[in-house]
Amino acid sequence: MEFTYRKATLNDVDALEALIQQASVMIDRSDYSDRAVEAGLAHIWTVDYHLIQDQTYWIVENDQGMAVGCGGWSDRKLFYGRHMEEHEKDERLTPGIDSARIRAFFVHRDFTRKGIGKTLLEKCEAEAREQGFDSCELVATPSGEKLYAKMGYIVVKEHEIDLGNGISNKVVTMFKMINKREIPTARKVNSILKKAIILMILFFVLYKMGVI
Repeated sequence: MEFTYRKATLNDVDALEALIQQASVMIDRSDYSDRAVEAGLAHIWTVDYHLIQDQTYWIVENDQGMAVGCGGWSDRKLFYGRHMEEHEKDERLTPGIDSARIRAFFVHRDFTRKGIGKTLLEKCEAEAREQGFDSCELVATPSGEKLYAKMGYIVVKEHEIDLGNGISNKVVTMFKMINKREIPTARKVNSILKKAIILMILFFVLYKMGVI
């Protein structure tokens, strides 16, 4: 089966919301109660319009045009939440210093284990890397943690998200380096030093000759 990966537009919002509802049934009920899932859908598992407007959110369709997966990345500080929430929304991250955010990954319950999540994650990491980010961070559910761990993410914190009315969701914050900068070897350092010394000697000779 072939899938089409493209950037989501505002015309896809209804399809994305329906997809998220479908994907929510895959959440392990040993981790979240039905009330916790409903609260999550109302507050954190939803479409963030800013990701679509920034053109950093992907939608995946099957050969019949059905939305079967979605996910994106962001250079904004927010990890999760609805598009109308204002806190942290417009605070931009600094490439090379901050970690890009991996955001809102969902796969339709009938299309899991087909490589959709893995491909989406690779696309997002590649785009973040192109924009100068060296690392990515995300907040994952206990079930989602397994996918991200296989893709090289490590858990840096376990915590809970307060959803009000005495309801909270257990999550983990995860981290991955996506641009491992090369560390010069001793041979390369020596080579650079030799070239620098030769240039200095050449400069000195030319200076003594009155050329410069």
